[in-house]
Amino acid sequence: MIAYPCKTCGTKIHRPVHDTSPKNLCKHVASCMKRQKEASENQKLSAFGISGTGDIDPREVPQLCAIWCAQSARPFSALGEQAHRGILHPVVVKNLPGRRSVSDDIGRLYTAVQESIIELLNDHKGAMYLGLDVWQSPNVFDVLGLVIYRLVEEGADFRLESMPLDFVKLQQSHTGVYLAVTVDLIVEKFGVKDKICGIVTDNASNNKTMIEDLRSYKWLRLKGEGQWIHCFAHIFNLIAQAILRPFGSNKHKNTAGTSPHEYLDSDNDETDVEPDDPDDQIKLEGISGDNDNEDDDAPLASNLIGDDEVELEDDHLNDLSDEGEEDQYTTQSCKESLSKFRAISRKLNKSPNSKALFKEICGDLECSTPHNITRDVCTRWNLTFEQLSGILQCSAAILEWQKDKCHGPARSHHINQNDLDLACDLVKLLQPFYKITLQVSTAGAARIADIVVFIDQITSHLSSAISDKRDDYPPAIRNACRAGLHITNKYYTLTDCSLLYRVAMVLHPSFKDKYFKLAQWEPEWIEESIRLTREMWENHYKTPPAPQATMSQ
Repeated sequence: MIAYPCKTCGTKIHRPVHDTSPKNLCKHVASCMKRQKEASENQKLSAFGISGTGDIDPREVPQLCAIWCAQSARPFSALGEQAHRGILHPVVVKNLPGRRSVSDDIGRLYTAVQESIIELLNDHKGAMYLGLDVWQSPNVFDVLGLVIYRLVEEGADFRLESMPLDFVKLQQSHTGVYLAVTVDLIVEKFGVKDKICGIVTDNASNNKTMIEDLRSYKWLRLKGEGQWIHCFAHIFNLIAQAILRPFGSNKHKNTAGTSPHEYLDSDNDETDVEPDDPDDQIKLEGISGDNDNEDDDAPLASNLIGDDEVELEDDHLNDLSDEGEEDQYTTQSCKESLSKFRAISRKLNKSPNSKALFKEICGDLECSTPHNITRDVCTRWNLTFEQLSGILQCSAAILEWQKDKCHGPARSHHINQNDLDLACDLVKLLQPFYKITLQVSTAGAARIADIVVFIDQITSHLSSAISDKRDDYPPAIRNACRAGLHITNKYYTLTDCSLLYRVAMVLHPSFKDKYFKLAQWEPEWIEESIRLTREMWENHYKTPPAPQATMSQ
């Protein structure tokens, strides 16, 4: 036998010496060429430089699982789901940790990286600001969360970085004194006590007590309320609530200590608000159960602001406009109109057949998308504006849809042109709040230098609506705007208590001192703002001069 190696695949083909026929060789050539052709059409991933997953060290599996859960905010139980196991590497599946192990590993990882975080913050040159809030988790734990803000230099560029600093489960009632003790311990642990130039929180009274109590801990740059930065997204929401508050429910609930129009119509299944929220400016009324009855009431944003927030002075009461029967709409009719809008939204949300018919009518009438009416609930900002905008956007379809006796709303919830006129006026009134709230709620878009400008815009907007010289709105709207203007003026004074707002505007390249002059500030106020800016620069940012070497005599 003679072995002939194939030049293509290297296989040795045996041929008897006595046989002169090349049958075996030709047969292999035919089959070998076929394999080559198939290989050229179906190439493996390795031919394109894509390698396999490689070997996984079983000891690394717990750490990888902990990082995956922490970075992606995944529930610990997701690791054990059968569908998830099917896409995991066999080594990972074999060494998959349990839920408690993952929780413990995340805690150990956080402890392990604390040293590097402390070193990073200690090496930082410049000011840092602290943001904190307290909330109650779904498993009924009171949690204090802290975020640190700093300016990070990347070559020739700078970027604002926000980094979660710590999360602490509170062991007792979160009073201002207890919060001050806890915050001081955390800041002391990370070594940034002398670098914090301001604290960002909401306007809860316990936060005010905390800021005042922190003065006793002798932070280098924190001197009290002057370094307290208020959450103005929350303040703008309070102003909008004050405007909408008169237009509450048109249903009477004669309970002791409760006004007849204490609640508003809405769905109970999306109005769950944490009753232990520290923000005492939002008065939460009792909500229980999930009821599909369309006539049930639940509090909305327009009725969550406390009575003390809209307590008007005698001068404001004297300025209230008198409502008359000849007005286009009154406060009572506004309540009825908003109740109709919420009923329409509920009907479309809870009845698939009604929604299908409504979408069909919207398509026939070529209404703008989306063909839906947003539900107005108290736990999300701007939803009142979005609901009213949806009513106007699909008004033609609603007028046609409500004629359907089977899938349309109840006759008492039919809307007319007066209802649409109210929606149009409220949309124009709430439009600035919608835009400003989106801007201050977007990461990287909110700037403290814009706060005074925003408040001036809201003040001018509400003052124009109230003005008797312009008959743009009926008395019901003007009176509601007066309540909103009262809240605006109340919180405008907060900017006078803190030098940070004025310093930020002076340092803003588009403002400097020009905006103060355009806003017709007093010359003394402008000079004071410039003085405060210069003083902050010299005390905290200016590079000290290098000591001069003395010449020996």
